[in-house]
Amino acid sequence: MRICLLLGGPLANVPDLSPYKADYWIGIDRGALRLLNQGIMPQTALGDFDSLSTKELVFVREQVTTVKQYPAEKDQTDAMIGVLYALAQQPDEILIFGATGGRMDHLLANLFMLTYDEYQAAIPLTTFIDKQNRFKLYQPGKYAITKEDGMTYVAFTVVSDKVDGLTLEGFKYPLTNASYRFGSALSSNEFIEREGVLAFSNGLILMSQSKD
Repeated sequence: MRICLLLGGPLANVPDLSPYKADYWIGIDRGALRLLNQGIMPQTALGDFDSLSTKELVFVREQVTTVKQYPAEKDQTDAMIGVLYALAQQPDEILIFGATGGRMDHLLANLFMLTYDEYQAAIPLTTFIDKQNRFKLYQPGKYAITKEDGMTYVAFTVVSDKVDGLTLEGFKYPLTNASYRFGSALSSNEFIEREGVLAFSNGLILMSQSKD
């Protein structure tokens, strides 16, 4: 089952959602209203809804079968709650839209939430998508990485204390058994074939594919 989440990030960064066929849509905060405005009926709307007016929230409640409202003052962000809710539905894939652009603290919180222990199960399932980028987090292992249509560059950023055994094959700038510390951004790499190989023995890697 594919679950898609639409967050409340700037619409300018959200791609056309019509090509993405989901078995289950979740609208996060203002994302619920945006789905309805695009003719997409979310199965669930959740969040603190502090970005909606009273009239808009009433409209969401009238349209969506399951609406879960949380206090504005809480330890988890709406996106975190949404991912845990999605995991509880036992999906095969989670796609997240509206998570980038606008406030930098929101962007960082959205990208780094999967590094927390309680979200580890979401890592192999989750992809963040906007008009210009795709982001995906990887745990240790060996992976075949496919070049996304329209994307030019691929980057690998270390989001754990360190990464060891990093090997890249099928890219313009290959690596063999390399080690990097937190924050190292191996950017502006490119595929030389349709598919490349990413492998490493410990740590976490955030991969992004991007276009200018």
